[in-house]
Amino acid sequence: MTLREALHQSSIPRHEAIALMSHATGLSSTEIALKSEQALRASCEALFFVGVQRRLRGEPLQYILGQWSFMGFDFNTDARALIPRPETEILVQTVLDYVWHVNRPGLHVLDLCAGSGCIGIALARLADIYVTAADISQDALSLAAENAALNHVTERMCFVQSDLFEALVGEKFDVIVSNPPYIPRGEMDALAFEVRDFEPLNALDGGTDGCDLYRRIIPESLRHLNAGGALFLEIGPPEVADMLPGAQVVNDYTGRKRVVWACV
Repeated sequence: MTLREALHQSSIPRHEAIALMSHATGLSSTEIALKSEQALRASCEALFFVGVQRRLRGEPLQYILGQWSFMGFDFNTDARALIPRPETEILVQTVLDYVWHVNRPGLHVLDLCAGSGCIGIALARLADIYVTAADISQDALSLAAENAALNHVTERMCFVQSDLFEALVGEKFDVIVSNPPYIPRGEMDALAFEVRDFEPLNALDGGTDGCDLYRRIIPESLRHLNAGGALFLEIGPPEVADMLPGAQVVNDYTGRKRVVWACV
């Protein structure tokens, strides 16, 4: 069987099939196009079609590939944490703009509800900061630690299992950034099945109106920020913007409120 024939038989969107073929063979998409009539080794064919079957069952492509790009960096991806999403890059860029404006080396940043660690790790790669990554899930923290090692920032990060601030008593930070669960509970069943059936639901469920964690994070953050510090939140429900006094709002590419932040 040739590469072209295998791609034709995959029954999934072509861009996904090419990504799985690249994963199975180690070839780039350009090489796959140039070598489309080349015979596919049996081991690569088997790996490719295992990936296709997983995708046909609804498993996210990012979990099958095992890595995904965020802010231009590679992150390990599996069911221990949510998949890094492009809209969260807006949150990271907003924090970076603030950090670069402050221009004070060695800021201490708390990445709250860290998940895969993509936010804190990207910040650590792009700015001279130290990051505490906190999450209620030890599984997510183990993935975040792997990603810190993958991105060579382990020495500037620490990992804390914590239900929000519970394990951070007395600690203060210059910046707190968080992308907490914010899907209203009544909307969980309406999520795309590849999200609902494969990604960790505790990282999605934001309570009755999607605002439960914001109601805890916003007032508690005031006790954990140094004077002049700032809180940055990715939001789902737009009303969160009204919960943070003096908040500045950053819209996403569709014009939807995506990030709110304020100095204290």
